Amino acid sequence: MCTKEEIFSDIQKILKEDYAGYLDKRDINHPEDYTISNDMSDREFEETIQDYLLDFHDGHLGFTAINSELPHAGFFVRRFESDLYVTNSPQEKRLFVGDKIIQIDGKSIEELALKCYKRLEEKLPERQQWDSIIRRSKKVLVERDGDHFELSLANYEPLPYQGTHIFKQLDPITAYIKLTDFAEEAPIQRLIHDNREALEQSENLIIDVRVNLGGNDAFYFHLLHFLFDQDIPFPDLFANDEVMYTNYTNYTNRNCRLYIQEMKEYLNQELDDSTKDMIKGEIDLFEQNHGKGLVEVPEDTDFMINGRANPAHIFVLSDYYCGSSGDTFVSNAKKSPKVTVVGRPTMGIMDYFNVVTVDYGDYEFIYGISKMHQNYSINGQGIEPHIYIPWTPAHLKEDKDLAYVLEKIQNDL
Repeated sequence: MCTKEEIFSDIQKILKEDYAGYLDKRDINHPEDYTISNDMSDREFEETIQDYLLDFHDGHLGFTAINSELPHAGFFVRRFESDLYVTNSPQEKRLFVGDKIIQIDGKSIEELALKCYKRLEEKLPERQQWDSIIRRSKKVLVERDGDHFELSLANYEPLPYQGTHIFKQLDPITAYIKLTDFAEEAPIQRLIHDNREALEQSENLIIDVRVNLGGNDAFYFHLLHFLFDQDIPFPDLFANDEVMYTNYTNYTNRNCRLYIQEMKEYLNQELDDSTKDMIKGEIDLFEQNHGKGLVEVPEDTDFMINGRANPAHIFVLSDYYCGSSGDTFVSNAKKSPKVTVVGRPTMGIMDYFNVVTVDYGDYEFIYGISKMHQNYSINGQGIEPHIYIPWTPAHLKEDKDLAYVLEKIQNDL
């Protein structure tokens, strides 16, 4: 079992040698600004490491306790202008969707945004992450229907994540798919298989990835057949220096060992034969380059997109809560003339990717071993939609994004 000081020391080593951004981030890597001791509390240790990782501005860097989770306030918020609005409150029953939080521990939201800008991770209010600030706080001032009241915050154990992969027929010519992750191929394959006839007969298809936690890009490949109207080899979607065609991978001994382990775990899933071959090819690539360090390697993905005429019009709903493989899905979808992306830019965390996990017993550290060509950096900006709809509290009463698409289908198509 590693001590806290040993874990911090090893993370520093990884970020200087194995991490794909070790050269890009060396000027902002300052572990000396953080103090770790073996006698500090588990929560203080976890949050200190997380604060250190925030300096790197990389959503694929993460550190968590395996057997426990940092407490959660039991509700979620999103900022609009100078206030926070409750968007969901699954555990904190004293708050309702639409409640406005105007102060936290006696400070205005704007004050805290200036003071805690690093933890918010984003400058644009609708993209800011307030969970880590709220869980460190004691009370909030709430406005509801013109009345104000103070609420002492409670701690809840975070609810387990449950993925959503659903298909709905909204009307005879319009289908709707919601995908909250690409963690497994089987649910997506079943969704396509069970609804293939409806998909092929629908003129319009709406794919909702506004919340998508990512996973493996290969697991959404079979959706691409419906997004394009002609046959095209997957690599032909990309410029020669673009991610997914040519990337830079740090093939250190540690990285190769960890990534091969990750790929072999994927092979335990229920997979399409072509996906199995793709993953085995990844394993072979890492075995061939074992220990070579940072190398530019063109990917050899021979997946063929078999395009089709229907659905003729594809709308992808996107938002800040769509990241990692969600980022690449939206990016790849935009390459089709059939697709219109509606909503807000994705999270944008694919500058460093191919994530591996280091197991420290009680803790896990994740980091990316490959990096995107600098010409295609999306960190902090995400994949832009064709039609930008800013988030407002009105979204809490009506799905403005979906309403826009349905109106466009009715009036324009």
